[in-house]
Amino acid sequence: MAVRAITDNPAVPESPPADAPRGSRVERRKARTRAALLAAGRELFAAHGFQATTIAEIADRADIAIGSFYNYFATKDELLDALLADELARQLRRLQQRQAKVTDPAEKISIAHRHLVRVAGEDANWAWLLVRLEAPYRIAWSVLGEAARRDLREGIESDRFEVADETLALNACAGALFAVIHAQLVGELGEDADCAHAELVLRSFGLERAEAAEIAHRPLPEIA
Repeated sequence: MAVRAITDNPAVPESPPADAPRGSRVERRKARTRAALLAAGRELFAAHGFQATTIAEIADRADIAIGSFYNYFATKDELLDALLADELARQLRRLQQRQAKVTDPAEKISIAHRHLVRVAGEDANWAWLLVRLEAPYRIAWSVLGEAARRDLREGIESDRFEVADETLALNACAGALFAVIHAQLVGELGEDADCAHAELVLRSFGLERAEAAEIAHRPLPEIA
């Protein structure tokens, strides 16, 4: 199944902090090769689909011998898992930067959902991989789930939210997020899809309609 290729907004790995240890020359070379494999997989999966892409094509795009691929990933599925986990971790860091100066748990959750919907609109390659393959939901939950649970629990403990079943609420919102991303990709939603989605999430947690709408439509904090 082919994935629509959109290359105007390619994901670029964030630079490490200036004071991060550089490691040995061999470690740096390995890190560059791993990054090249991830970038090659991302581009080819988006252009041709996961099933149609071969390990040989990924190795060739990364400019390494096919045998060297297995020094980094045992299978193509393992590369996909790493690709999605790395990108989701990057987006978690970015949305948490948006949340850094926010104390209201309702606004924190609004920011998180709006950020992810907007990223999907800006980077369709990544979004299609996220919604079309079986693995992403499991990976997304492993990367984003704890932060989402923490924000929800903070709202429950401060009496901001009325939620009977924490785990059910988290899974329902995660499923809704995936559905909204897919609907946006196929052109079913308008430009304010991120705000409308965040408003519905907050209402599902017990906020009144007017308050949920006001929070969801606040200016989205910039990324530091």
